[in-house]
Amino acid sequence: MILSLAFKNVISRKSSAVIVLFISFAVALMLLINSVFDSTEHGIEQTYTSSFTGDFTIRPKDNMLLCLFGDQTPITGELSHIETLKPYTEIVDYLNNNPLVDSHVSQVTGAGRVEANGHQPFTYIFGVNGEEYTKIMNAIEIVDGSAYGKERGIMLPVFLADWLEVKAGDMVQFTVADGPHVRIRAAKLSAIYKYPVENEIFESIAIADPYTVCSLLDMNTSSENIEIEETKSDLLDDELDWDDLFMTDDVFAEDIWDDSAATIEDLFASNDEEVVEEIEEAYPESTTWNFICGKVAPGQNKARVIRSLNRDFKKKGWPVEAVNWRNAAGSTAMYLYWIRLIFNVGIIIILFAGFIIINNTLVVNVLNRTREIGTLRAQGGTRLFVSLECMTETFILSLVAGILGSVIGCLISKGFNAMNITISNSFLIQLFGGTTITSILSVSVVLKSMMLALVIGLIGWIYPVRSALKVTPVKAMQGGE
Repeated sequence: MILSLAFKNVISRKSSAVIVLFISFAVALMLLINSVFDSTEHGIEQTYTSSFTGDFTIRPKDNMLLCLFGDQTPITGELSHIETLKPYTEIVDYLNNNPLVDSHVSQVTGAGRVEANGHQPFTYIFGVNGEEYTKIMNAIEIVDGSAYGKERGIMLPVFLADWLEVKAGDMVQFTVADGPHVRIRAAKLSAIYKYPVENEIFESIAIADPYTVCSLLDMNTSSENIEIEETKSDLLDDELDWDDLFMTDDVFAEDIWDDSAATIEDLFASNDEEVVEEIEEAYPESTTWNFICGKVAPGQNKARVIRSLNRDFKKKGWPVEAVNWRNAAGSTAMYLYWIRLIFNVGIIIILFAGFIIINNTLVVNVLNRTREIGTLRAQGGTRLFVSLECMTETFILSLVAGILGSVIGCLISKGFNAMNITISNSFLIQLFGGTTITSILSVSVVLKSMMLALVIGLIGWIYPVRSALKVTPVKAMQGGE
């Protein structure tokens, strides 16, 4: 009975068409905007996870806002000392045996100036195994040379390579100032690469072998001690200037590095083969790392995998944590998030203005029916019956408006994609995650838009129905208020 009565009332009233159109417009607008933002979010995430963050990043627990670029605390905004991952070997073993993790690569982070041909731009330095890194960060496209493996090497983005006027095979050096001291390390440029999207942050990243970065930052590359017979340790005495192994004031890098890849022999600069062999055996794989970037196994939910990793880390008592791509990227991604949030606030303001119009329409619609409501009450209709009848009308209006708005929104979204809107501004490219603004429709977006229609309709009916129910049946039948 209630459904039949509500349907007849909706059909008979002209105001119903106005309400449906208003709600449909709000639904269509929300659907289009959410589709564009979902596309943007997907594009940015895809770009970052396949370029330098991975699906997850494991970092040391710290009080500062730590990301792959170091300390992101607004007060400092500079790269400061980063704790190392401990216990590194156990963490790697755990990841290797975890079916939720597909692959991972370790990283040490530094910052300094990269130098060549008189140019000295500032850069963040990621110390990684080049071959492993480019396999996981598969968005990186090498345009000149090839990725280094366990040997020494440097890889630069096209922007930095052009600035430094270098090509694959040229010598490049890093400089880091540590108070009154300056450390200089050099290696050959093994590859020049580019990212799928132009980004100022990407253009400031240089990739180098971890031993070069650790030496540059004066970090111990192993948690184990190197033991060499005393009779063969003259090379390692206290009087040795370790910086001389890499660079002096009078000798440039070319005098140290020959055309072949640098090896352990080059590192220790010894002609004593027996000493070199003993050093090489005692020199274990580095356990000094700041981060581990990884990919989840195909078909796995990234957020669930991160939660699972953190549960296991907590159980094992390891002072590390896994974070998603946005936290790993730090402020480089967060400012895009805040910009998107500002856009959303603007949309909410627009929808709120529309809601006021809809609510006023509903108020007028209900108050014009006070005689009808009074008659129902006089004939024995309870407050609950009247409320349910009004709410049923609202449900019908909202459902029709939601369906209509979704259809309109889908059509607009397809038309939007057909326009193939391209952008060239670097900031907008970062914001939308690519050079083309697209709209991706999904079931979740449509359902959210439908829910919006129901919420707008139901909330809009609360005040006018309560106002109408306050009128006594006698006054209502007399047309009073």
